[in-house]
Amino acid sequence: MKRLHFMKLSCAEAEKVCTKAEYKEAGFIEKLRLKLHLYFCRTCNDYFHNNQKLSALLKKADIKTCSSQEKEVFRNKIKNGTSKDF
Repeated sequence: MKRLHFMKLSCAEAEKVCTKAEYKEAGFIEKLRLKLHLYFCRTCNDYFHNNQKLSALLKKADIKTCSSQEKEVFRNKIKNGTSKDF
């Protein structure tokens, strides 16, 4: 059993690996350790699945962000108090 000690993952580490896995930045061993942890930890398993659902919903929503120039215009309007939209 001592040989498998390197496979253990704390919940905090599992959260980090979960995020890395979501963005396809986790390596094979990290994903394997995460799957093992998720098998035994219900809380992290729920977090993992909720994180996947949230990412899918955000992707489906096709949210568009403002350009850097638009953001700067908004900042200036807020700073100067020239916009009644805010």
